[in-house]
Amino acid sequence: MISKEYFSARYIVEDYKTVHKNSVLIVNGNYIEDIVPIETISKDSKNINELGDVIISPGFTNAHSHVALNSVKGLGYGNASALYDVMWGIEPALDEDLVYKLSLLGMMDAISSGTTSINDHYFFADSVAKACEYIGIRGFIGHTIMTEYGPWTGKEQIKLAKSFNNNWKNHSTVHPIVAPHETSTVSPKELKELSNYALENNLLTHIHLAQTQKEMDYIKSNYDTSPIKHAFNLGILNEKVIAAHCNVVEDGDLELLAESKAFPIFCPTTHGIAGKPMNTNFLSELNVDWGIGTDCSGGNDDYDMLEEMRTALVLNNSVAKKDFIKPKEIFRKATEENIKRISGGNFSGNLSKNQKADFITISANSPRMQPLHDVVNNIVMCASSNEIKDVFIDGECILKDSKFQLIDEQKVFEEGLEALNKLFTKTGFDKKIDNGDFS
Repeated sequence: MISKEYFSARYIVEDYKTVHKNSVLIVNGNYIEDIVPIETISKDSKNINELGDVIISPGFTNAHSHVALNSVKGLGYGNASALYDVMWGIEPALDEDLVYKLSLLGMMDAISSGTTSINDHYFFADSVAKACEYIGIRGFIGHTIMTEYGPWTGKEQIKLAKSFNNNWKNHSTVHPIVAPHETSTVSPKELKELSNYALENNLLTHIHLAQTQKEMDYIKSNYDTSPIKHAFNLGILNEKVIAAHCNVVEDGDLELLAESKAFPIFCPTTHGIAGKPMNTNFLSELNVDWGIGTDCSGGNDDYDMLEEMRTALVLNNSVAKKDFIKPKEIFRKATEENIKRISGGNFSGNLSKNQKADFITISANSPRMQPLHDVVNNIVMCASSNEIKDVFIDGECILKDSKFQLIDEQKVFEEGLEALNKLFTKTGFDKKIDNGDFS
């Protein structure tokens, strides 16, 4: 953990509306102390880090991820269902070690593209949390719960989830959440009980909602309604619910979602490839402040929030009839709104005084970033992972000059690939790939 330090840069983005030029970010421990003009800092200070032609920016928050599912990159675009055949095809063979090593691979991808926080929903959450702790990323982590059908089902999953929440509740950078999978894979009884448990323990709930036609058909067949109406009728939707996808809907669904004050998450690449984007324009008309996430491989093969921000803007505006969304608004969602909502208001996502020191540096002197007339617009529309130089999370340097600081990068990479090979051998996916089953 660093003590009081000074970081000077050409530009410092305090928030989406405020950019300081030739200034110094003062970090005291794991908090932001201030942003001041560079001339107010003594040149003799031993703790000044002269970063030069860079932009210091708040880090990005990925509001919906499954980092360990990087294992199925490239396999979700054939005739097989990305979710039910590909993802669910390998997940019964997972174990603690495999999830840990695969999670680290996904986290390396996320951090390298400027992500400082993830909201991750997966089996073996303890392994995901340990990976967060090791590599240094901030994680809002939930153990996936299924009771009706799926790769890992039963009440044992509820016990594991509650044990996980209890064991990690006081951690500085791992923040437990409650993670029922979705409305068709968890029974109404358990959905209500988990909702009450979350509220009683001041925990957020992260759920997939209205994400597939199969979910819609199941809920229609069993309860004669849609997934969103089903969740609303059960009383499990509220402002402490993060609802991923919300893109397979019927009339009246999004109005109820807006009334509930739940936080819907747009996964632009996954939705765009499937041809069924969340109706962000209508949600905005309903005054719903939606978030952005990458989802996972099978629907989106990286965890790059820079790409996702641009895709969100393009998909939203391509069907907008009025009020086109602007790059600065997308930046606000990825930095501020995402983490504000998934933390229950405990984090602001900006670099104002007394906020957590979760920030990144972006090269301003590259062909992609120049000319630089508007800093925030250029971050959203021009920056790539190649421009991400440094990443600080909770005041600690995680990435410096694009090199990981807390891990043996090559070892993590090699062990991740070994874990992948083991998983594919166990499931027969190696032979299926050779046979062209996913082509």
